[in-house]
Amino acid sequence: MTALLLPLSLIVTILSWQGESATAPTQADAKPARRVHVIVDRKTGAGGAVVTEEEARLVIERDGKRTEFNKDLVIDVIDLVDVTSPAPALVYLRDGGVRRVQLVADDFDEVRHVIGDSPRSIPRAEVYRVVLVRPFDDQYKALRESIEPDDYARRLALCDWLVAQRKYALAEQELVPLVEASKLPEAVALLKRVRSQLKLHAGKTSGATDRTNADTKKKAEDVTPVFDRSGLRLLSDAEVNLIRVYEIDFDRPPRIAIAAADARQLFADHASSPRVPRDPAEQTALAEGDPLRLVRLAFDLKARDFYPRIRVLTEPESMLRFRRDVHDSWLIPNCATSGCHGGPDGGSLFLHEGERGNTQVATTNMLHVLLGRTGDRPLVDFSDAARSPLLQYALPRDEAATPHPPVPGWKPAFGKRVNEAKFAASVAWIRSLYQPRPTYPVEYAPPDFRLPPAGSDADQDEPSR
Repeated sequence: MTALLLPLSLIVTILSWQGESATAPTQADAKPARRVHVIVDRKTGAGGAVVTEEEARLVIERDGKRTEFNKDLVIDVIDLVDVTSPAPALVYLRDGGVRRVQLVADDFDEVRHVIGDSPRSIPRAEVYRVVLVRPFDDQYKALRESIEPDDYARRLALCDWLVAQRKYALAEQELVPLVEASKLPEAVALLKRVRSQLKLHAGKTSGATDRTNADTKKKAEDVTPVFDRSGLRLLSDAEVNLIRVYEIDFDRPPRIAIAAADARQLFADHASSPRVPRDPAEQTALAEGDPLRLVRLAFDLKARDFYPRIRVLTEPESMLRFRRDVHDSWLIPNCATSGCHGGPDGGSLFLHEGERGNTQVATTNMLHVLLGRTGDRPLVDFSDAARSPLLQYALPRDEAATPHPPVPGWKPAFGKRVNEAKFAASVAWIRSLYQPRPTYPVEYAPPDFRLPPAGSDADQDEPSR
């Protein structure tokens, strides 16, 4: 089921609100100075309070010592998160991994958190950024309050977002008055779809109740549990588009569209930059010309608030390679069964099943793979693509540097006699991904079925996902 494409205005609202919430202090007076971590290169970073920030110049201070940076020569400037009490957060690591923690402090030298009553820390050198996890109710309230009653397009987009979150009852609650007021065909169709989902879930609940007496007569070992996917979500179209932006390859560019009005807003927001043409005729030519030039300009300006306005209409090369040469070729056919990585026995890597060519499913699974880990290693090794555990697990055990763990029914995805073409195409996919690896600005943590349910005794040792 493909979600409707959210209007750019609502995408910007969602992302800007999330960004503000991720870096804002819990109390109005909790942050006397803006604290940042500057990623100079893959091995070097520095933290401090911002003293001066200009278009291309940043000065920070720590322990009385000031350091100046040319912003054009650093990888990124990351705002640190301020909290006054432990709060749920996602820690995005430099190696591409992500951890969900109870954040205590996002400091210059380390990220401190707790597991149960036990204090833990992650060295700053291993961390890319920290993002607070906002409760769904807060997100919903903020989005709802940002939309005027007569803005039917954004109200419809809000309903689509609720469907993407699988909040079908709330979606129906929003859709009924929207249909009455607007008669939008898209709203009518979405309401029909939502009610079908509600009926389906109600039927499952009713059926489960009716079967209770019969089921109790069976022995527990004879009952095969049904895997409930209702709590799992796919990336929204807006999130897929944002990942596409980060994977644009200028040598093999996808089709891109940028509204002229959005381009002019970019010029206005960065009018002080020497990269933005001053002449109105030049601005018009740039706004109405090749959109790739605008993308380059946005990247040069590090105008990340503009990225959601870049509509990437076709898959970038790296994402096309993943869907064609990995996802549809061998990963889903071999690894996404309910008894493997398509169900609760898949451990840290869960794969959604879907129709071949479904970019929402493929992009979500690509993110699962890129964030996935086995032990202390990421599934994808960018320093040596061919030795990535993801690919080694697909080889026969006697030929793999990292053999797949022994599980019943496992077969090598590349065949007992290795299909060298599939293996080479998979290596090529890893090498086609943008380097150095970005942290996609989407708030999404893949499901991890290694962890116990919330509230169990094991919560004292591991955070709940």
